[in-house]
Order: sequence, then structure tokens, then C-alpha cells
Amino acid sequence: MTVSRFPTLRRLFPGTWLPAIVTVFLVPASGPLPVAAGGLFQKRAERQEKTANPPRAKPFSSIFSPKKKEALRATPVEPSVPAPSSPPAAYQTHLPASPSAGLASVPRGRAGQLRVFVLGDSQSLLPFGIELQKSLVAAGHEVLFHGVKNGTPYYWQGKWTSPVLTRLYEPAASPEACGRWNEVSMAPRSITDYVASYDPDVFIIQAGTNFEEDLAGDYTAGILGLIDTSLRQAAGRGAKILWIGPPDARDDVKDPAFQERAVTTLRAALSTTGAAQGIDVFFDSRAVCPIPEGTPGDGEHPADEAGRAWGIAAGSWAASRIDHWRRTGMLPRTASPLAASPPLPVAVPVPPAPSHGLPAPAPGLVPGAEPAPLRVFEAEFELVAKSDPGDISTLPYTDAFCVYRYRLRQPTVHLPQLLEFGLPVDFSKGEPSIHVLHWAVHNDGRGPRATKVASRRIGDTFVMRICPLAEHPLGKPVGTMTQFNDFDDLLAPIFVSTDLAGERAF
Repeated sequence: MTVSRFPTLRRLFPGTWLPAIVTVFLVPASGPLPVAAGGLFQKRAERQEKTANPPRAKPFSSIFSPKKKEALRATPVEPSVPAPSSPPAAYQTHLPASPSAGLASVPRGRAGQLRVFVLGDSQSLLPFGIELQKSLVAAGHEVLFHGVKNGTPYYWQGKWTSPVLTRLYEPAASPEACGRWNEVSMAPRSITDYVASYDPDVFIIQAGTNFEEDLAGDYTAGILGLIDTSLRQAAGRGAKILWIGPPDARDDVKDPAFQERAVTTLRAALSTTGAAQGIDVFFDSRAVCPIPEGTPGDGEHPADEAGRAWGIAAGSWAASRIDHWRRTGMLPRTASPLAASPPLPVAVPVPPAPSHGLPAPAPGLVPGAEPAPLRVFEAEFELVAKSDPGDISTLPYTDAFCVYRYRLRQPTVHLPQLLEFGLPVDFSKGEPSIHVLHWAVHNDGRGPRATKVASRRIGDTFVMRICPLAEHPLGKPVGTMTQFNDFDDLLAPIFVSTDLAGERAF
């Protein structure tokens, strides 16, 4: 999720947040930098000010009264149910042996029991996820569940192949098996992999928070295409599909009009699936999970008690849909145990990034596709300033990115490249500056840690191969993740290393 310093401007200019960080120009190193009118990033001082002086709290409105949205800033989440030291023997072999291991098929808990698979985002790592699992198991179903931090259709469709923190809930077919999980840094799996390995009768997607900017923007074709592909893949073996939308964010983070546009787009994307399945398949979480003004945190993730209530409500809603399908004969898959059938294929692990430093597409997702050629700018740069993410132990998301400012050395030598990128060239005020977004914090399952690139010192020089963020294969997904920019020129061009994925090394 992206940290925004100017929610008012973001509401006035929907859909412009990503282009704002990818337009490219040069700024004289010796002169003052222009102050941008808006942007995507947050200064540390402003974060501290908001923490010290939170907005005055409003009364918590009834879930039955007209909706009033409230926003939040990300806070660390401590799991309320500790992961067990060792899972039950029946399930031990079904957890990945390593982050790169494939998804092994899981024998069904008992004959005739419907299997529900839940694919969630960071909301599912909160108490919401545990209550959702409990509610579905209480309705008599077996539940398999993965919660992927920063999860989006970009992950499911192979646009992001670097490992992310993933909560693997242990398969639960009885109440006593609920609420137990392990967290690993794991390469995102595709919808196809999940269907092939787990063969669910009902596929529940819990997502939306991380790509509301896309849903509410002016150009929705890209995200709608990814959602449509995901829906078709989820139903590939006849599974029914349900979608749980995001909660009602705090107003200072996402205003009601913005979130209404996002929900309207998402609901429309699910309309064909709903018509085919004979029932509305979208759960609008806003009414049951409003986040009031004054709620601490990032404004998009509810506090524990609100999250529990949300999980119970969403689970009850999903269980009622499943019951409707069974009673009307629309869910005939009553399943013989997988143990009596030929074993399902195991998902192929995502291969390591190739030698040129660009992440490889997940196998089977983009047949024959090759990464688009990048316009690469290679030069020597001197580090002159770094954005400060503050205390990284408090970061709630999997990874974080920081903008660094560099001085371009020997600019006249690189004049052809500067012209190729369409950059204004004026050397009269000295060597120009350039801004690079670095992968500064990575969580490999042991908590957020500073990467090797974060140790770079002011005054040191580096030879880098960089390209515009918009042209990097990870450019779009990076736009959904936590980023820090301590510079006032928020409309300055942002470059990234061509080996962006490699920067997460410690």
C-alpha cells in the first residue's frame, strides 16, 4: 500500500498518482528544488506529527446508519494467535518446506465435506482472517487459506515474482484446527496453481485495498483484465467464486466518493460471475467494518475488535451463499477424498531471476512472453541524500522503498542518453540530480530488515543501470507498496535499478 501525503489532492486528481512518480526530468543540484503540488510519498516528520496529534475521534457510528468513512495509517500488527511450534501431524507435510517449494496437494479432511479456499491480502493477517476461517469451518466446511501481504491481481497473474510475506493457515476441517498458521517469505502463487493443487469447491478472494487507486481511476481496463482472468482461472475446475471487498477506510486516507468509485468498478467486474452463479458474489465490507476518525494505524486496516466483527460477518455471508448453492443444486461437487483419486499436480516453483536482473514471469502464466526491452541509462552517480523510513520495525507491510537523490557525474558524457529520455539539459548550474527508488526494507519472514542498498553512505559513488519506474516490469506493483520520499519535489522523475528485485538482498 502506498503512503500518501496529500489525500485531498489525491481525491481531486484520481488516477494520477502513478503517473506522478514516473514522469522524468532533471533538477539542478545546487539550487532549491520546486515544491510539488501533490504526490505519493510521506515525510517522516509528518508521520510523527500525525502520530503525536491524531485527529479528534468521532463517535463510532452504527453499522446500520448511513456510512461515514475514516482513514488510517499503517500500524504494526501482532498476531493474536501465536503460531504453534509444530503443526498437527496430519498437516505437517502440506506446508512448504521452503519459500521456493511448490504447492503440494492436500487430501480432504473427510468425504463429502466441501472445501473452501481463501486467498487474501494483508487484511487476512489480522484477526479478521482467523474469524473468517472459524465462521466457515463452523458452517461445516474445510478451509484452506493463504494471506499475502500487499496481495493484488498483479501477484496472482505473475506480474510480481519476488517473495512476499505469506501467512499459511493450516488446513482446518474442525473448530479446534482453526487459527493456526505459519508465515514464510514465499514467491506469489498464481490462481491456476491454487486451483490445480487445492481443487476447491468454493474459491473466496479477499482483496481490493491494494489496488483501489486502479479501480477508482480513469483507466481501469488493465486492472479489469487481470480480475477477469483471475475469475476465469478460479472457476477453471467448476468452483464457485465469492469476493470480499475492503473495509471502509478513514476519511483522511480515502474519502467516501473515492472508495465508492472503486467499489462500483469492482462490483461491475464481478457482475458476469454473479449472474452465472445465480447470486450476488460481492461482499461490500464497508457497512460492517467502518474505520472511524481517530482510529490509530494506517486508516485502511481495522483495529482488532472491528476486524473480528468483520470476519464473523463476512464468514456468515459466505456460508449463506454456499448453503444457497447446495440447496438449489448449483454446487454438486461433493467430493470424494482426494486421497482416493490420482494425485493433483504440484505447482512448479517460481525460478530465480535471470542473470540480466529482471524478475522472470511465473511459469505457465505468460507463455512465450519475454520482458519488454528497457530503455537503460548507465552512469556513475554520487549519493547526496536519502529518504529516512524511520523505525522499520513498525512497518506493517512486507517491504518498503525509499527515494535516494544522486548527483550525475560527467553529465556531458551522457548527453545522448539524457536526450533519449527527453530530459531537459542545463549544465550551467552544475551536475544535475536524479532520483532513484530503492528496495530499502525486506521481510523474509523474520521481520522487516534493512537491505544492503540501505547501507549506502552519503558521498559514495556508484555505477548504476537504471530505467524509468514506469517502464520496469515491477513498476505497477511497486506503486501499491509503502514508499518514502523526504524531498519536496514530489513530481520529480523516479528511476529504479534494472535489478530492482536483486536489491532486496541483505
